[in-house]
Amino acid sequence: MKRLFKTVCVGSLLVMGATHADVGREEELDEAVRQFAAKVEAVWQECLRSPEVRTTNDSDSCLFEMVRAANEKVETKYQEKMSKARQMTEHPDRYSSYEQVPILLKASQSQWKGYVKSDCDGIYEESVAGTARSGYALMCQYKHALQRLRALDGWY
Repeated sequence: MKRLFKTVCVGSLLVMGATHADVGREEELDEAVRQFAAKVEAVWQECLRSPEVRTTNDSDSCLFEMVRAANEKVETKYQEKMSKARQMTEHPDRYSSYEQVPILLKASQSQWKGYVKSDCDGIYEESVAGTARSGYALMCQYKHALQRLRALDGWY
């Protein structure tokens, strides 16, 4: 009975340690995205403070640069993950169940792009009028890019 109790206790400690390590990894990934967002948003704010920025179109140009930077980061991260996925398929002895990963990763990236277009272009065309429409759509794209960046980070 003592042996069973010790085994259960040790097993519980191992599970808790692994869970804590996973939570630490999640927090680290979240922090990396927050730091990236803070850096990009600081550049955006600096752009908005420029004396040349006077109109909605000017401020949208600043916002567009922020969206462009976020989308470039997503594309870079996607390419890194795709490269890793392809490398894994080259070693079927170690990664026998990974042959579909590059296909699924490519499909998910394509579906994500379609979702962003549908969400950000479609909804805002119908619900927001005037000069603010493009700003709302750009901010929507930016937020989706941050979410995608975090999702890609979560994939080993």
